[in-house]
Amino acid sequence: MKTLVKLSICLIFVTVVVGGASAQFAKPEDAIKYRKSVMFLIAQHFGRMGAVVKGKAAYDQQAFSRNAMVVEALSHLPWEAAMVPGTDKGDTTLNAAVFAKKAEFKAGAQAFEAGAAKLVSVSESGDLNAIKAQFGEVAKSCKGCHKQFRTK
Repeated sequence: MKTLVKLSICLIFVTVVVGGASAQFAKPEDAIKYRKSVMFLIAQHFGRMGAVVKGKAAYDQQAFSRNAMVVEALSHLPWEAAMVPGTDKGDTTLNAAVFAKKAEFKAGAQAFEAGAAKLVSVSESGDLNAIKAQFGEVAKSCKGCHKQFRTK
């Protein structure tokens, strides 16, 4: 448990430092790289949890909780980079609908953040059925946002 607390503190520190440093992007390309990097990390850790939920990997409560904490910490980071004008052009899958439907985009981001936070709590319970249910809810929030705000 001490390891989880230490990991949480480290992730919060990194989030604050990186969040402050990323407050301004020199060019849209910088925001795209930043956003894509964060999304890549989210996908890696979410994928590890997905393998457990699908029965393709053994369930290890501590490992699952660590992955959930990483996703939760990262869940706050990509949104500012998505709102930079011009970041729907170039090497990106971001759809211009983000700028036309800012409120809906922000609501989707908040749903993902809240779902990821709840996944951390549920993962600490060790109840695999509850974990699977909450994982599914977080996955739905991802898919909903991707469907509306991501080009294919």
